[in-house]
Amino acid sequence: MVVEDDSLPKSVRDALPGVASSSIRLSAEADLATDGRFGERWVVLADDRVLTVASEDGEARVQRDLALTDIDEFKLESLVGGGVLQAVVDGREVDLISYTNALSKRFADVRTQLEAALKDKPIPEAPDRIFRCPKCGMVLGERTRVCVRCVRRGAMLRRLLSYARPYRAGLALVSVLMIAAAAFGLVPPWLTKILVDDVLIPKANPHLLGWLVFGLLASSVLSTVLAIWRGRVAAWLGGRTSLDIRAELYDRLQWMSLRYFDHHPTGTLVSRLTQDSGGVQDFLAFGLPWVASNLIIVFGVAGAIFALNWKLALLVLVPAPLVALLTRSLIRRVRLAFHKFWYGWSRFHTIVNDALGRVKIVKAFTRELDEIERFRFRNMELFGASVQAEQTFATFFPIIGFAVMSGSLLVWYFGGRLVIGDAGLSVGGLMAFLAYLAMLYGPLHGLAQSAQWMSRAMTAAERIFEVLDSEDYVERAPGKTVPEELRGEVEFQKVTFGYEKSQPVLKEVSFEAEADRMVGLVGKSGVGKTTVINLLCRFYDPDEGQVLVDGVDIRDLDLGAYRGHIGAVLQEPLMFSATIAENIAYGRPDATTEDIIAAAKAANAHNFIIKKPDGYDEQVGERGDKLSSGEKQRVSIARAILRDPKILILDEATANVDLETEELIQEALARLIEGRTTFTIAHRLSTLRNAHKLLVLEEGKVAEFGTHEELAKSKGVYSRLLNIFRKTSRVRAVDG
Repeated sequence: MVVEDDSLPKSVRDALPGVASSSIRLSAEADLATDGRFGERWVVLADDRVLTVASEDGEARVQRDLALTDIDEFKLESLVGGGVLQAVVDGREVDLISYTNALSKRFADVRTQLEAALKDKPIPEAPDRIFRCPKCGMVLGERTRVCVRCVRRGAMLRRLLSYARPYRAGLALVSVLMIAAAAFGLVPPWLTKILVDDVLIPKANPHLLGWLVFGLLASSVLSTVLAIWRGRVAAWLGGRTSLDIRAELYDRLQWMSLRYFDHHPTGTLVSRLTQDSGGVQDFLAFGLPWVASNLIIVFGVAGAIFALNWKLALLVLVPAPLVALLTRSLIRRVRLAFHKFWYGWSRFHTIVNDALGRVKIVKAFTRELDEIERFRFRNMELFGASVQAEQTFATFFPIIGFAVMSGSLLVWYFGGRLVIGDAGLSVGGLMAFLAYLAMLYGPLHGLAQSAQWMSRAMTAAERIFEVLDSEDYVERAPGKTVPEELRGEVEFQKVTFGYEKSQPVLKEVSFEAEADRMVGLVGKSGVGKTTVINLLCRFYDPDEGQVLVDGVDIRDLDLGAYRGHIGAVLQEPLMFSATIAENIAYGRPDATTEDIIAAAKAANAHNFIIKKPDGYDEQVGERGDKLSSGEKQRVSIARAILRDPKILILDEATANVDLETEELIQEALARLIEGRTTFTIAHRLSTLRNAHKLLVLEEGKVAEFGTHEELAKSKGVYSRLLNIFRKTSRVRAVDG
């Protein structure tokens, strides 16, 4: 792996008009062209200008040149398989540069840097080292060492076929059936030759006529039966292989760290599991066997026509060089066209996923017409890319077909002369030759056409393997300590962390939480309260410092076993589309019905559950839509009670409920927190009076740490927040 700094190559620097090297404030390399092809692209901030440069074969040219003062903001649009950096100019989104998912984190930093320049603030530092492919020099992401440009199609195909290795017997059967079906398919033209030469022309041998017709029928039936058998086995093999790929992909996603999901939208990953895996399945189940059987037919037919008349067979090869050149050009052009199509599809998919996934917000702010307009624009963009791809294919394919079919004209002319001149070719031989030629043209047409879906399948495979080859995941490493019991003592030692390393959210945070005590997290929005919880749950690892539980760094603990001791009740309780009982038992699926009911009673949920038509078997609907906020919260508390965690996290558990429901929830929480180390986030400071200690955060640092009484008297940050809360509460009381 080649490691370099992110500095401009000479060809790119020379292409910048009137830009001195000393004026370049920022430069970053991307790996996609605007039409979705892989390539070297640069975004440059020089003085107050933002430029994008395309570099191909050592030649560079400026694609965009915008004045920084004309730009309102910079945005990142997430696409399926990548993203695009945009500048908003006069309310219009202008694409600057595109990149694959491997560089999503890098361009999150670039956007932050450009935003700082836009606001005339110091540009934050970004990683000064980047990784490049040692073969082509293309920039790679921090968490992948796979160069998508250098991935060979043959290697990609071998990797796909490696998933079929456990099913060697099936592959062997498919191969035998292909050869057998092709062999029986070659019999009818040869029998036709005998039929014409020995029966029809001499008008003799009626007994032989019957046997030849029976032979034609038998060979056709056998060929059909074998083709059906081969197709059914190949469909099973392709489906099974695709199942294994989807399973590995989903398994990999489950173990990815939250950092990965921060940079890869859900719609993108769902597309990998559905659309891309479906494309691979079609290729493995139908496309690849079809290509293989056509290749067998091509070689079989070639052998047959050379056996009939080798001179005439050579004439068939005359158009071959032209066909080869046209096919090569077709593959290249179709690949480029379909890269552009997939790029358009990514943007289309993203906008649909955004709008439909946030339909309540769209309606609440009456933005339906805006979303319709955005959809219409992306839909037309997709239409243009799709038409270009299909028209490219529709133009070249008939030309190739004509070039291939021209061989039959040569056969008719020169073969006819051989028959007329009695020069070693009979009428039956010519008929058989033409029949074989017809059999040859079909597979040749198909093989040329395969460039289209082969390109689609390989693109889909690239996107799947991009996830599988990503290094950004958390796994259960062997040799980790498995904590059977926890006391629940928690300590943060000089913890620094940022979702983007260049922008730390927590800065050298240190505190200790005793076992079986409650710690309240206090501070304005964005100071790092939720980040403390994320680190405690080990959704992320600190950039610096340690998080200790019972004196052990949580990175040294088995992840699954450690999280088994953690329970959470969130402000927005998460429900699965299942029954109430299944939602309660989610953290302990082996729980008995009696255990579930006992937990529900402790959470003050039993009474409302038994009033439901199906009781504990009531379906909660998608995201729990059939339950009220208070009901969902009590189900969430029952889930935490049943899990019996040693470390409990409460995130404003009573924020969205009425006073009567809040009282029921507070009673349930009082039972839940007994004997546990509890961390609670609350925006209403009145809910923190029972906390043993309060951790007050300000600008990512520990401002204060102590009891409510101590901090209320200290005239510090907590005291100030408490006074604001009291004033707000009085206003609410008067308004109410």
